[in-house]
Amino acid sequence: MADSIQALWLGPYIPHGHCYLWQPGLVWLHLLSDAIIALSYWLIAGALVYFVQRRPDVPFKPLFWLFAAFIAACGATHLFSVWTLWFPTYWVSGTMKAITALVSLATALELVPRLPLALALPNATQLMDMNKALQEEIGDRKQAEANLRTAEAEVRQLNATLEERVQRRTAQLEAAKQQIETLLGQERQARGTLQAAKDKLQDIAERLNLALSAAQMGTWDWQLDTGSQIWSVQTEHILGFEPGTASHTAEVWAERVHPNDLPAMEALIDRAIATQGEFAGQYRVRWPNESWHWVSAYGRVVAVNDQRSQRMVGVMQDITPAKQAELALRASETRFRAVFEQAAVGMARLNLQGQWIQVNQKLCDLLGYQPQELIGQSFQAITFAADHAQDEHYLQQLVTGAEASCQFEKRYLRRDGTPIWVLVTVSVESDEADGPMALIAIIEDIEARQTAQAELRQRADEMAQTNLVLAHTTALLERRNAELDQFAYVASHDLKAPLRAISNLAEWIGEDLAGQIPAENCHQLELLRSRVQRMEALINGLLEYSRVGRRQRSIVAVDINVLLANVIDSLAPPKSFQVEIPTDLPTIYSHKTVLGQVFANLINNAIKHHHCADEDCPEDICGTVRVACQTKDEWLEFTVADDGPGIAPQYHDKIFTIFQTLKARDDFESTGVGLAVVKKIVEAEGGRVWLTSALGEGTTFYFTWPFLKTPPQPDPA
Repeated sequence: MADSIQALWLGPYIPHGHCYLWQPGLVWLHLLSDAIIALSYWLIAGALVYFVQRRPDVPFKPLFWLFAAFIAACGATHLFSVWTLWFPTYWVSGTMKAITALVSLATALELVPRLPLALALPNATQLMDMNKALQEEIGDRKQAEANLRTAEAEVRQLNATLEERVQRRTAQLEAAKQQIETLLGQERQARGTLQAAKDKLQDIAERLNLALSAAQMGTWDWQLDTGSQIWSVQTEHILGFEPGTASHTAEVWAERVHPNDLPAMEALIDRAIATQGEFAGQYRVRWPNESWHWVSAYGRVVAVNDQRSQRMVGVMQDITPAKQAELALRASETRFRAVFEQAAVGMARLNLQGQWIQVNQKLCDLLGYQPQELIGQSFQAITFAADHAQDEHYLQQLVTGAEASCQFEKRYLRRDGTPIWVLVTVSVESDEADGPMALIAIIEDIEARQTAQAELRQRADEMAQTNLVLAHTTALLERRNAELDQFAYVASHDLKAPLRAISNLAEWIGEDLAGQIPAENCHQLELLRSRVQRMEALINGLLEYSRVGRRQRSIVAVDINVLLANVIDSLAPPKSFQVEIPTDLPTIYSHKTVLGQVFANLINNAIKHHHCADEDCPEDICGTVRVACQTKDEWLEFTVADDGPGIAPQYHDKIFTIFQTLKARDDFESTGVGLAVVKKIVEAEGGRVWLTSALGEGTTFYFTWPFLKTPPQPDPA
């Protein structure tokens, strides 16, 4: 392990300094340059971090952090450039560069979407212009206030002058003077009162408009005696109109209101007019795009003349999102209530102290209690004593927020005192503001499951005993197979030895007595050699047949196109035969050797038993063998078809029997083992083999083979 780490750290590389031939000037140039760049990068990154921490109001703060990380990573790559001058840790240096690349890519991906926002920020000049404009506006306002004070001073001065003139006038004008002074005083008071009222009214109007704008509320004013109405721009928007495009009348408003809501709203308005009171209601309006929007409206009569309402004012607000949320909440509560009451399992709500606050009928049926008997009672009161500690642990985990949900098995006590096994799934019902509020429990009856698990454990014990017996039997069979393989090998060797001696002896006799013995004796010697060869082929076939399915072969990836090409090349069919194979055969995971043996036996039989095999064919191609394949679920179905003499139906099963041939062995050399080996191999792989044929119509052999697209998982044992 240490060597592997050392190899990864240093590797078979040389320090970067060798590239500079260790020239001091060049080495120091690169060292100082990379060191200063690394230091500068880190100082810049530190400055960015300091700036972001000192200015919490700075925009695009994540982008600043990414820039700081990117610049720091760049500094680290330069520092590694200094390090690799003497230490060839190029893997570590390359890893640092890869990290820098990822950080730089993340920075770029974060920067590009932020460019429009950054460009939209006002620059320093724009801020200064805005500040200057504000200062000018403040100056103008102060100047106006100064002018007002000057005017007031001038008025006071004028009044003083008038008083002085009046005092110099004759006594006859004294009364007029006093009256004028009184009138002037009243005028000043009225003017001040009027200005104060005007300012207060303007302030109230501004606050009202601001509040209405913030709440997205529209206002309306209805002159009941004339029928004219005034709508604010927000009111027109709420009703689905473009500003200035609709007439402000009750008829236009009524056309927008949902037909089912209009009668109720008209009744509310008529009642408010009749009682000189107010109304409040909610209704739907249809926009031009055929969408419906919820509106909350409030109105009040503000002017009455001769006991008759003269004017009504009010506000309205688009409450579509809130109303939809309210309707969705009601639907959700209805669905929950339906699921709760009609669930096929027990369901309950408990408070944080573990007391039942709501139970469904299924739970009552399961435990044998009535709902009123459980409500308000602690769940521990009907819990099997041995499960109290477990329940208390899970309750604390849920209440403290350590777990949001849990699932466990426990026992409850029925009303008759008998225990019942249940599977309990508990989750926390919480509110964002108040936190955990209650617990929701789903309680399933698992008595049958517990019984089944006990039976499964018993069956598992029985299976373990059976596996021990099977393991012993398997070991015994493996030993017997090994002994059988040894016997087959020894028997094959002992049988082949005298056969080879007989064959050699017949060949020597024929060579020694060539031309001295009659033709009949030569024919008999030839028959003797052919019988010996047939006997040796039978022994080989019998040995191969006995070994099928008992050899341990590895499963490898097999390209069937390549496999068939190799098989045909090894068979070397005559030029008068054409073997056709598709070009899109799949690659599978299988036993390569035995699959090739199946194809070799079937193709070789098609060639060897063809009626043109031993005849001179006037045509270039007198025999054809076709290989095909199709997928059937988890199997491949292969076909090997020929245009030979065919096989009569009564022999279709016989030919798969070992040593069975359709022609006399003296007329045609065949061991009768090949198709038996094919059948045994295919069935050992779990497939099957069959044929379709008729005399004079050729023969088609079919066999299925497992279609494994991925290598099988190794046995964990």
